[in-house]
Order: sequence, then structure tokens, then C-alpha cells
Amino acid sequence: MNDIGLKQTLRHLHNALSDHESRFSREIEAVYELENDFLTELQRIEADEQCLSIGIMGQVKAGKSSFLNALLFDGQPVLPEAATPKTANLTRITYGEQPQLSVHYYSPEEWEGFTQAAASEADSVSTRVARDLLQMVKTHGIDVAEVLARCTETFPATGVADLMGRLNDYVGENGRYTALAKFTEIQLPLPELHGFEIIDTPGMNDPVESRTQKTREYMARCDVVFFLSRCSQFLDQSDMELLGKHLPVKGIKRLVLVAGQLDGVISDDGFDRASLAETEKNVRTRLARRAEAEMEQQAAQREQGGNGKVAALLRSLKTPILASTYAHGYAHWDESRWGKGMRHMHQELTGMAKDSWGNYTFTREDWERIGNFGALTAAYESARQDKLPLLRARRDDLMPRTRENLANALDELAAAAEHRMARLKTGDIKSIEANTRACEGKMAGIADKLRGIINLEVEKARSTAGTVKAELQNGIGAASNLQTRTGTKKEKTGEYTISTSTWYKPWTWGDKETIEEFSYVTYEYIAAADAVERLVNYANESAASLSRTFNNIINMTRLRAELKRSLIDELTTGNQGFDPAEFRRTLEGTLNALKLPTLKLDIGDCGQLISDKFSGNIRKDKKIAALRETLRESLALVHGKLLGSFEAALKKLCDELEAGRDSLEQKLTASLRDELAQLRSDFTNREAEIKAYEDLVQTCRKELKNWAEAAVRTASVDHIGAD
Repeated sequence: MNDIGLKQTLRHLHNALSDHESRFSREIEAVYELENDFLTELQRIEADEQCLSIGIMGQVKAGKSSFLNALLFDGQPVLPEAATPKTANLTRITYGEQPQLSVHYYSPEEWEGFTQAAASEADSVSTRVARDLLQMVKTHGIDVAEVLARCTETFPATGVADLMGRLNDYVGENGRYTALAKFTEIQLPLPELHGFEIIDTPGMNDPVESRTQKTREYMARCDVVFFLSRCSQFLDQSDMELLGKHLPVKGIKRLVLVAGQLDGVISDDGFDRASLAETEKNVRTRLARRAEAEMEQQAAQREQGGNGKVAALLRSLKTPILASTYAHGYAHWDESRWGKGMRHMHQELTGMAKDSWGNYTFTREDWERIGNFGALTAAYESARQDKLPLLRARRDDLMPRTRENLANALDELAAAAEHRMARLKTGDIKSIEANTRACEGKMAGIADKLRGIINLEVEKARSTAGTVKAELQNGIGAASNLQTRTGTKKEKTGEYTISTSTWYKPWTWGDKETIEEFSYVTYEYIAAADAVERLVNYANESAASLSRTFNNIINMTRLRAELKRSLIDELTTGNQGFDPAEFRRTLEGTLNALKLPTLKLDIGDCGQLISDKFSGNIRKDKKIAALRETLRESLALVHGKLLGSFEAALKKLCDELEAGRDSLEQKLTASLRDELAQLRSDFTNREAEIKAYEDLVQTCRKELKNWAEAAVRTASVDHIGAD
């Protein structure tokens, strides 16, 4: 069966199932959703048949634009860095005969949403960003309605330099139209872009929902994704949210995990180590262990859900590429090209090497190793070289994956129809009503057994609160231990005068020169950046720990399985005076519908608690004491906010479990009565309904048989080809 055949089959199925939507809405909706997925992906494959899409993904400020500038443009700032979430826009880079920029603006409706959010009293990240966007527009004196009415604008450029200048107006931190630009597209006459597109995303944790949605749409196009995570906050809660829930993996064939900004974590760790080698070893070991643990946990969850291919994709991320764009620049770019951030980090690293590692001097080889762009370039070129196999794999995987998913959906639908049909054929409405009443009479005992299982889960959830509090408190102690650094400064100690006259040059007689004397003294200081780093690290590591703890409290897959096992035991033991087989499927469907809340932690830009008050190196004792106190206060504030969010989520989790427990008997009884109502309706026109169910089962089984035969034929052809 080819693409056209499967498309026709899906259309035929849609028409054949439409008459049964009222009988099996949940099962048929699942089939329709799979049909939409297939048609969307098929259209994408046909439209971009020879275009490999490479996405750069990660949180806002993960260093994606800097990474791409270094990888594609030898460090030229073609893509402006997003300094804050309000300036983070998606950019698509493709080949074009001439340099060209296309700007897509927000719709008036989207901008009205920002206006309403900005006017609200809430203090969330999204409302703060909305206020920032409106303030940017006000600062530049823009006629918003006039600009938004343009929808999309295209600007030809004379060259890359011209393009960079134009792009900054729409993407740059202080760009005149940055606030109004939703996403941009760049065309460049670079031969290496032939047949490729590069997607620089703002990040799926972007507080602007419309940009997040645009990211999701483009990620669904991607064949290869480079996922960037900052070493200092490696695979934190937001990262795992992206990888575990939002990353659209249906068409993605390769993932590359990049632990970026390695320079920053070396700077942070180096003061406690004896050498660069020891520091690197510690960092690499720590990050590798984290990747191993997090990816295995995510993969295991996908595997439990029956998605082995996604599990394998996630397990491929257990060995991240540790890299640093700055270090790559130190090794390859003239110092005149270094930006402010690069210069500051270079001073931090070289100063630490001098103070903590016995006047150690970084070598070009050190910068090359820390930068590690050889591994990044190799991964990028490997994706480019594997273009055709990756595209072929995407296309080849579409039909088998669709067939497998649809087969499962149709099998479930057919089983439901057969169950309903059997009751119509072999029973009568009076006996079914009597059996249902008998089951309802036993429902209190059944529900009580299931409530006991949920009670154990509630106890387990509540018992974790004390452990979490202790762990967070211990983290404060470690984070508040702010170490002093040692610096040197040049001080004048005196001066003396010498004669500079020469005897054979009478005109110089009487000339003198004052010589100043200096000495170098050491002093202790604390870097405000260290305090910010400790606070941010504590916040992110604590948030990640809380997220893992919360998600591990209740395993919904395991809980449902345990409830089902207990339900089956209750239905199949003892002389209950009714046929339990009639109700098993109906009651299991109720348990499948149980859902629990997830934990959302919004710590915002907590580093501002310190950076708003302190900057640079703090030398005076009073200011050092003030900085230490501010760090302690900020840690306590973040601790309280995180703990409050966790406790609120934990309470909601327990409330949801208890609500589910208390309403379980009612829900199970309602399911029985809904099934009985459908059967009563069916019995009024029994023969016609049996025929309708038979037709539905035949439709499902016929398609399942056809697909099984098609799969066998495909496997046979593949085997012959291999021979």
C-alpha cells in the first residue's frame, strides 16, 4: 500500500466511521486524529521532499543564536542574541539567490492579547514580557496598527552586512520593530544551504504563547534537532519539560544534545579545584551522569507507554557534546571581534587560573578542547551528509508508523463494537438491566477496594513533603558559602627626581625627570557574578529536583495498572450473582480516564535580586557583608517560593487523588448506566443495530487484515532486496 492508497483508505475509513461517532466517540476520535497526523506529515514530506530541516532548540537564552553564528557564519553576529525573552523570535534560514529578510508581524488579535495581559495585576513572566513589549513600542513611538496591518514585509539586502543591519531592527534587543515581529525568515546565497533549512527557535519555554506555538509548528518539520542546554543549569526542569513533553518527535530522526556554555561552569567550579584538568574532569563526569539518569528516566517512561522508537531516540542523548562558543572564539577569532560577554568571561577565566591554579595560562589547545566545535561540526556535517537517508527514513517510517497506530486504534474500536454486539445477540434488556443493578449493588465494595489503593498513594505523596523541605534547606547552606577571590593591584609608593641632561648637549642642561615608584599588593574581593551564579544555580537545581520528586510521587501508568488488577480481582472472585465479564471493559475505561495535575515552577529571573543591587568586584568589607546578606536573603526568598509552589502542587495532587477516590463509585456507576442507556436504545431496533455493529467490526477487521498483508508483502520485498 502506497501513500495514495493509505490516504484513500483513511478517507474511506473516515466516511465509514462517521455514522458511529455517537456510539464510540472516544475510539473514533482517536482514528480521526491519526488520519490528520498522517495527512499533515505527508503534505510536509511532499512539499519539502529534498529539503532537510535542522532545528536549533532549547530554552530562551540557551545560546542558540551564538551557536549558529559560530557554526554557520564564523562568529559574525548575523543572528542577534536574545538578551531577554521579549526579544526571542524564531528565525528560519534558507537558500536564496540574493540576501533577503522577511518579517512576519503579530496579528491585531495577538497584540490585543498582549495589551490585556499587560493591564492585568498578575506578576507572571508572560505578563511582565507583555508589559516590556508595550514599553518597547512606546519608546520607539511606533504606530502599532499601521505596522501590524502590513502582516509580512520583505526586504532585499545588498549583502550579509546589510542584512545584519536590517535584521537587528526586527530581532535585536533594541530593534525598532522587535516587539512587533513574531518570526523572521532569512534567505542567503550560501551554497551549503541548498536543500537545507536551519530553524533558530526562541525556545519552547518562551512566555509568549504565539511564539511557542510557532516553534511547535516548525519543530514538527524538523528531521534533525540540536538541543542546547546550559551546563550551569544542565537538563533542568524546563529542559526536561521540552524533551519529555513538547518536543514533537513524529518526524524527527536524529537528536543531538549539546551542553553549552561550558566556559561558565568551569569558571564557577574552578575556584574549588586544583587545576583546569581536575575542573574539567569533575564537570564532565557530573554532566554525563545527569544526562545518563535523566534520559534513561524519560526513555523508560516512553517505553512503558509503548513508544520504543522515541525511547531509543532519547537514549541516544545519554552522551552530550560539551561545548563553548566563547572558548571557540578565543581560539579562532581576533580579540577585536570579541563582544562584551566574551571579554568578561575571558577575564574571569584567566583571573581564576592565575589565582587558583598557580598562575596557569590557558593555551590555544585548552580553548580548542573546551570549545569542542570539532565535535559539533562533525555532528552537523554528519546530518548534512546523511540528508538522503534521513529524508528516506522519515518517509519510509510514515506508513508503518501510521499503520501500527491505526491498527491499535481500530483493534480497540472493533473490540468495543464486538462487545456491544455480543450483548445484543445473546442477552435481553431485562437480564442486562438486572445484571447492571446487581453490579451496582456490588459497586460499593469494588470502589472501596480501589479507594484503599488510592489512599496509600495519598499517604505516600504527603510523606514526601518533610524530605523535600530538608533537602532544599541543605541546598541553601551550600549555595550561601560565597568564597572570596584574591586580586592584585598596582599602588604608588613614592617618587624621586633624576637629571636627564647630557654634557655634550648644552640645551639639555638642567633637565629633570620625576620617577614614580610602584608596588603590587594583593587584596580580597567577591564577584557579584559569583553570587548571581550561586543563586541561579540553586534555583534551577532545586526546581529540577522538585520536579523529579513530584513526578516520581505518583506513576499514573502504574497506578492505573494496579487499579485495573484490583478491579479484575473483585469482578472475578466470589459468587457475586452477576456476570462480571459484561462490565470489565466499561469499568476499565473509567479508570483510564483518571488524570493528575503536573508541577509548574516559575522562578523568573531570580538573578535580578542581586544584579539590581551589585555589579563587578566588591572589595570593601561593608559591601562584601551586604552582598553576602543579600545572597542569603535571596536564597531564602527563592527557597520559600519554590517550596510554596511545591506544597501547593502537592496539595492539589492529593486533592485530585482524593476527589478521584471519593467520586470513583459515582463514576463507575455512571459508566454502567451510560452503557445501559446505549443498549436500551439499541434494543429498540435490535436487528438494525446488530447489523450496524457487524458492519463496523467488518470494516475494522478488513482494514486490519489488508494492512497485515501489506506489511508482509513489504517485508518480503525488503528481504528480496536485501538478498
